Amino acid sequence: MKFTGNPDFKRLLDEKKHDIVQRTSDGVQETSQFQRLRSLFAESRRKNEERDFRLVLICKKDLENLCDNAEEKVAELFTNTTFLTNRTLYVNSDLNILNNNNDPFPADNNDARRYFASLSGTEDGWVAFHIAPNATINYFIDGKDYGDGVFYTMDAQNRYEERKTIEDLQDVLDEYRITLQHQNTYLKFFVTKSGLRALHSLAFAEEDQKAFMAEHKHLLNNRPEELFREDIRNYIKQHMKVVVTREVTLENLDRLDIELTDEDGRDLYFIEIKWVGECIAANGAEISKTHFDANSYIQRNAVKQVVEYIDQLLTEKENIKIGYLAVFDARKEDLPDTGADITSADVPEGLRKHFHRFVKLKDFRVKNENPR
Repeated sequence: MKFTGNPDFKRLLDEKKHDIVQRTSDGVQETSQFQRLRSLFAESRRKNEERDFRLVLICKKDLENLCDNAEEKVAELFTNTTFLTNRTLYVNSDLNILNNNNDPFPADNNDARRYFASLSGTEDGWVAFHIAPNATINYFIDGKDYGDGVFYTMDAQNRYEERKTIEDLQDVLDEYRITLQHQNTYLKFFVTKSGLRALHSLAFAEEDQKAFMAEHKHLLNNRPEELFREDIRNYIKQHMKVVVTREVTLENLDRLDIELTDEDGRDLYFIEIKWVGECIAANGAEISKTHFDANSYIQRNAVKQVVEYIDQLLTEKENIKIGYLAVFDARKEDLPDTGADITSADVPEGLRKHFHRFVKLKDFRVKNENPR
């Protein structure tokens, strides 16, 4: 590889700059004692299977003076009853246990990482080895974290293992539909009763207030597309083993609402978000409508937009699999699905070759059953 003037190599150096500076300025993780102990911990974990994580801390001075028979002492440590029954252990240069506790690690993965980093950031100069069941070793020095592991707690790992793959996207979206019926989900989309009263007094005072509020209880908050996009994106992120990115910019500066990459980082999917119904205007004194001839709006504009995105991604040599169109329907009437009559004829002739990659999802119906 030619490194001179290579933008990818420069970008890699920039991304690794922090690690490079930290390693060269501190040097703990570059010592033979550190490398030896890290290797022995991984080897002993592979020999002694465990379903839980361990945190082993040793001060820098003791690590520097690590005993000559460390291989034997680590093997003894991993079969020690105290080691087996406690999550956190402090050891000395002879790998004898100085202190221990079985306190649970923080359940949240990021909280756990920050907690481990804080233990290594004290004046005592602890080096913390975080040992995973699969023998992956993360380590923490001077409040900084290093290593190749992804999970820091069993809770985080179990939650991830329960998540579904990209092949189950339709099932996950069907489950999301159910959550839209839950009050704590749908209420965030709609204008509150106090907001409706304010709107009535500002612009519709001549109408009966009670009748006005009943008529417009389905009124969405301003910029509902953003609210819907973030809600469904967060749900997918919590329930699937995919990389979820919002508003990805294409080469022609168009934006994908939600981009999904499978867990192997190879296959690409995206979801375009639309909505139909009524929302309150930004000034809080008007109603903006999109429910007029909604099916035509979806078929003529949104479908074409999604297929155009597919065409652009293929042009950019992306491994695009499917482009989804998700429509949030907040209309007060129970009307047919906005995609009921979509066919390839709704796509310009030059783009019809991509129509098989297009999927119109069943409308996400949103109702304000119990307004507040």
